[in-house]
Amino acid sequence: MRVTQSEIYRNFVADLEKLNSNLGSISRQFSSGKKVTRLSDSPSASAVLVSLSKQQSDLEYHRLNVDAASLFLTVADSALNEVNNLLTSVHTKGSQAASEILTAEGRAAVGSEIRAMRDQIVSLANSQARGHYIFAGSAVTSAPFVRSGDAVTYHGNEEVSSVVIGDGLEVRQGVPGSNAFDSVFRAIEGLLDGIDSDDLSAIKASLDQFSSAFSDLGQARGQVGANLGLLRNVTVELESQKVGLKEQRGLVEDANMAEVVVRLKEIETALQTTVAAGGSILQQSNLFDILG
Repeated sequence: MRVTQSEIYRNFVADLEKLNSNLGSISRQFSSGKKVTRLSDSPSASAVLVSLSKQQSDLEYHRLNVDAASLFLTVADSALNEVNNLLTSVHTKGSQAASEILTAEGRAAVGSEIRAMRDQIVSLANSQARGHYIFAGSAVTSAPFVRSGDAVTYHGNEEVSSVVIGDGLEVRQGVPGSNAFDSVFRAIEGLLDGIDSDDLSAIKASLDQFSSAFSDLGQARGQVGANLGLLRNVTVELESQKVGLKEQRGLVEDANMAEVVVRLKEIETALQTTVAAGGSILQQSNLFDILG
């Protein structure tokens, strides 16, 4: 079968276009360090990268939620621990006030100290993070605890928000203030009533209320501590997943630069050879031969 000059020329042009295309692809790999820079480079690899990008996006969403929840819970944990310390001091002062050797004036002085500590507890119960009252339930824009005289009342609700921190995993960002503090403020109010009336029996009876106050406070601290522990574990897991996804992406996407350099030289050499051969073809043929 006779091969015409036009067929030789068409083959030369096709080879030249293929080599130029390959040169463009390998040049992009060389400059970017990536073996997949566009969908046409590898449709299957591109599909894998899209899936990995979705997983990385989900991972970042969960990490941001973990960070936010950690902030609120850390503030809550610190406040509850400080309240526990203050409540212990209030109970100690109340025990002093129950002493028969203390004068009425002495009890009144103790009452003033207790009120100062009570006000600190109210301030802690109204702690904020990012402008949100953390013990207010979902009513985060208003202070949940309001004092009127020695009575402290809760104006929040029980609807503590939760955030998604993993597939099928949520965590509450706090505890309702009523659960943690109502019994605390009742115990302190009862103690102050006994002190103000200089009634030793009432003072001693009010001290018995502190056991439930410490219990409720302890349960709130336990819930917050458990959720912080969960967040620490999730943080470790998310970091592990992040590293794993980065490695998977690298296997699919990253170019072997040593191989890329070798391939680039091979294509450049082949292109030079093809161009030289093409020049020889053109010199040996006239236009009518090439056009057929």
